[in-house]
Amino acid sequence: MTPKSISRRVYRAILAVSVVSMLAMVATVLLVNEDLEQTMLDVEFAQERDFILANDTGDDDFVWDTKNLAIVFVPSGKPRPKVLPRIFQGLPDNHSAEIELDGETYLVKTETVSTGILYIAKNITHFEDRETLFTIALLVMTLVIITFSLLLAVVSSRRIVKPLRRLSERISRTPVGANMPRMKTDYVDAELHAIATTFNRFLDELESYVRREQSLLSLASHELRTPIAVMSGALDIIELRDQLNPDDRATLARVRRACDEMRDNVNILLRLARREPGGHIEEVFDVRPAIQQVIDDLKISHQAGDRVILQCAAPLTVKTDPAMVRMLLRNLVQNALQHTASDIHVTVSQGVIEIEDKGLGLNTNQQSILLGQNTRHDGASLSGLGLYIVTLMTERLGWRLDIARTDSNGTRIRLIVSRDAH
Repeated sequence: MTPKSISRRVYRAILAVSVVSMLAMVATVLLVNEDLEQTMLDVEFAQERDFILANDTGDDDFVWDTKNLAIVFVPSGKPRPKVLPRIFQGLPDNHSAEIELDGETYLVKTETVSTGILYIAKNITHFEDRETLFTIALLVMTLVIITFSLLLAVVSSRRIVKPLRRLSERISRTPVGANMPRMKTDYVDAELHAIATTFNRFLDELESYVRREQSLLSLASHELRTPIAVMSGALDIIELRDQLNPDDRATLARVRRACDEMRDNVNILLRLARREPGGHIEEVFDVRPAIQQVIDDLKISHQAGDRVILQCAAPLTVKTDPAMVRMLLRNLVQNALQHTASDIHVTVSQGVIEIEDKGLGLNTNQQSILLGQNTRHDGASLSGLGLYIVTLMTERLGWRLDIARTDSNGTRIRLIVSRDAH
């Protein structure tokens, strides 16, 4: 999911509130103006009607026809005049409407009263013109206010988000190390102050955790290396006694090789865990014999038999830590042995080592860990060491790991050796 900008969200919220408020105000003003205009006209019509009825003698029709006002009163019992003003012609009784005549707008009412029928037509063109001007002015004012709302939304969103952006930049500039500098808490806003304080508390806990891990590593370094040294010394004593037959000597040689390999693996794991730069022994060696040694060891420890097939398309000589290379290759091949039942093909070519199996393929989580996109292994393991350890060894060697294919037909993992390592 693509992250969304807080600044843009604040900008949209302020603009939406301004526009909705403006539309509500415009609608209210128009309704009030229309109601006020109608009320004024009703009052004027009532005055005209009261005046006519007060002066009605009940004998003759009353006809008043001018440009601005037309009034006709027909007493009860008398027929309507044959010739009515044009504005009243064809109108039914008890009718009210706006009528356009000769470019003028009239509000016309026909009303049946107790003493007759009253016709009133009032020219409201000046009201309509004023209403049009008022509407134009209201529209211009609305556009001006919306423009100011846009500027206000831009300025406000930037001012609101600026402290957040500054806090984010401060956090991103915090160097990762044993003693990380603490965040400044000089924020006026309580929320930002709380975030900075919480982040500082997080750094305190993180450093405490790192110190505990370093203490554990120091203890593990001693506790793991001591028994290996004891076993290695015991093997030296057995060899010095020279009391073994040839078969026992071969067995002892395998034990010696396993002990040396265990020592190298412990040193590599401790070095990776401590994130020590360098510290490994670089040698120029041929990769093919190293892979063959790994395959021979797996034939004994994992009963691989002839399942692992080594093919060398081109010689590959590298300058790096041979123990780490063997450990990396062992874990990749061992993983393929544990999760497949068919043959595993290891191909060495110019600058590339490929391990291909015919299993079910890696799941999405395993792929993301191998590619360094995710450091959470969630129980997914590779020879008991974890996918994350494999990525660490690849990075330490300066190589690149690529998943060439992984599906229901199997997985092909490619180790690309850096040019500096050739």
